Amino acid sequence: MFEQFKLSYRLGNPRMKHAMTLLAAAVLCSFAMSASAANRSDPDFVPTNTGPAPLGGGSCATPVTIGSLPFSQAGNTCGGTNNITNYGGPCGTALPFPYPGPEDVWAITVGAGNAITVSADLTGSTGDLALYLLSTCGNGSSCLFASQDAIGPGAGPEDMNGGAALTGLTAGSTYYIYVDSYYGSGGAECGTYTLNVGGTLPVSLESYSID
Repeated sequence: MFEQFKLSYRLGNPRMKHAMTLLAAAVLCSFAMSASAANRSDPDFVPTNTGPAPLGGGSCATPVTIGSLPFSQAGNTCGGTNNITNYGGPCGTALPFPYPGPEDVWAITVGAGNAITVSADLTGSTGDLALYLLSTCGNGSSCLFASQDAIGPGAGPEDMNGGAALTGLTAGSTYYIYVDSYYGSGGAECGTYTLNVGGTLPVSLESYSID
């Protein structure tokens, strides 16, 4: 029977060739599935993340945490929501006009050194953006520091406290960095930015021993 099978294949029997093609495909598929399963069960297997990387900060409800310094990440206020329009305290004096455009929110817990700096690079941006540091998320009157707001889309960089370290912060407390958009006559002037934060963060003691 095997000789008949070979003879039929040599003579170009179309049904036989089709059956052989299906058989080969099934074998290859089975092999690929087995290899994939074996790879996933391997303790050294690392899955490939093909999804897009997150871009920018969050909202007051879900701010993005800055966990290490120095920190630098690109963001985009377009598509965000407006949580604060008017900022009080020293921020209201520094920037005495409303910011009702969309914003990004970042959270940072400062260390004992309290020496953090905050700036934003607006190179190539279409946004007219400003920076604010709040002690209470969502409360504009709790604003402690603001940037100078270089007027116009893409103007900058924006430097909080003139580029100097932010002083008077309480060690272990969480503060909120707002990247907010000006709302001009043509609509919300949102846009891209790169947030840069430098300084020190709290150091936690994981374990200790006494010899």
